[in-house]
Amino acid sequence: MIPMNLRHKMIVGFAVYLVFFSWIVIFFMREFGIFQKDVQLMVHAGRLSNTCLEMRRYEKNYFIRDEATDFDTVLGYAQSAIDALPEIIAELGSAAYGNRLQEVELKLRQYRTAFEQYRLEREGCGRMGDPGECTALKEVRTLGQELVRITEALVKDLQERMQKFIHDFTGQLVFYLSMLAISTISAFYLLYHKVVAPLKSLERAASSIVEGSFRPLPLSPFKDEIQSVFLAFNRMAVDLDQHQEQLFQAKKLSSIGTLASGMAHQLNNPLNNISTSCQIALGELEGGDCGFIKRLLHTIDEETRRASQIVKGLLEFSRAQSFSLEVKPLDRVVSRALSLVSSDIPAGITVTSDVPQDIYVRIDEQKMLEALLNLLLNAIQAIQEPPGSVMVSAGLNLKEKTVTLSICDSGMGIEQEDLGKIFDPFYTTKGVGKGTGLGLAVVYGIVKKHRGHISVSSVKGKGSTFTLTLPAEDELPAVNM
Repeated sequence: MIPMNLRHKMIVGFAVYLVFFSWIVIFFMREFGIFQKDVQLMVHAGRLSNTCLEMRRYEKNYFIRDEATDFDTVLGYAQSAIDALPEIIAELGSAAYGNRLQEVELKLRQYRTAFEQYRLEREGCGRMGDPGECTALKEVRTLGQELVRITEALVKDLQERMQKFIHDFTGQLVFYLSMLAISTISAFYLLYHKVVAPLKSLERAASSIVEGSFRPLPLSPFKDEIQSVFLAFNRMAVDLDQHQEQLFQAKKLSSIGTLASGMAHQLNNPLNNISTSCQIALGELEGGDCGFIKRLLHTIDEETRRASQIVKGLLEFSRAQSFSLEVKPLDRVVSRALSLVSSDIPAGITVTSDVPQDIYVRIDEQKMLEALLNLLLNAIQAIQEPPGSVMVSAGLNLKEKTVTLSICDSGMGIEQEDLGKIFDPFYTTKGVGKGTGLGLAVVYGIVKKHRGHISVSSVKGKGSTFTLTLPAEDELPAVNM
């Protein structure tokens, strides 16, 4: 068997459909042609029958009244029928009815001759006695009866033939229309499953790439253009994911030059503070104030931690770590994040949580914890002057099978022109020395790795809300967590 691609299959399918449809059209045109001839023949047969009946009527009138007008009328009807029959036979006379029409023509000629002969013999019969005893009279009556019988039988046969045609044609019409409907539905079914449905799957897959939740398209063992497109699309999606990851890492590395000046300035401040504190502390070692030296050491520790956080943020942003997904209760992850930032919450700022215990997500707990820490610290730091509040809430969307986690603060808010750049690496709205611009970029990367989405809404002077949307997990974890 010669392998055919989808284009060849569609061409062959439509060719077969066209041949089948053409056959139906030709068949019905042929049947209608036959039916049309039968209708015309029936019309002529009806006229012949009426002509014969009129001949018999005037024939009786002539027998009774013996008027020349009746005689001429009978011969006129006979002659008009004789003149019309050859044309009818030539145009419509089939093998079945041609002989009968010729018989009618012969009988009409015999009738005309017998009727003329009767007129001549009628005068003799009138002198000799009873005209009913004339041989010509008997022949005219016999031929007249034969003509009426033949034409009426012809009309009846044609009526039965037309009724049979209508009955048969109705059955054939139902059969062929059913076949046409079945073939049309089959063609649309195959077209939908072979072309439309795969294209819909391709469209959904393209949308899922945009949303960051792509799953490879299933491949069929049957090789055609659609499957080739699916295979190429899967390869493209994998390559795109790899290249996107490479691009993200490359962008991090390419930004080292941009980061250098900022990092140098950010690290210079804590290093200067450490150096100055150490020099003062050394000067105070002999006979100095122990409390003052303790405060200097505490300053050195804080500045060291500050420098460490700057370096840690850079390392977290620039390196790719292993990624492992497990089903976790969302409220536990949020609770861990809140406990870690609890010591960094200034007085006058309240942090509350409203996360249901029955929400489970498939996440890398450590990565998600890092994302939440960044968001919580940003929210706390956005409240420059207490009092203020930070609210963490979560909800489950059963229809879309997603989990939303929102972190809302009552801080200073973000300018509208900054919202589009808020997740860009090294972009920060904080003052010099107060932010690296890496936290939200890391959060964005972590959420994308979880096939999720992060968005932000803000009103300047009233606060901001960061919303994480993650795929919901239907199955509960196998062990109690």
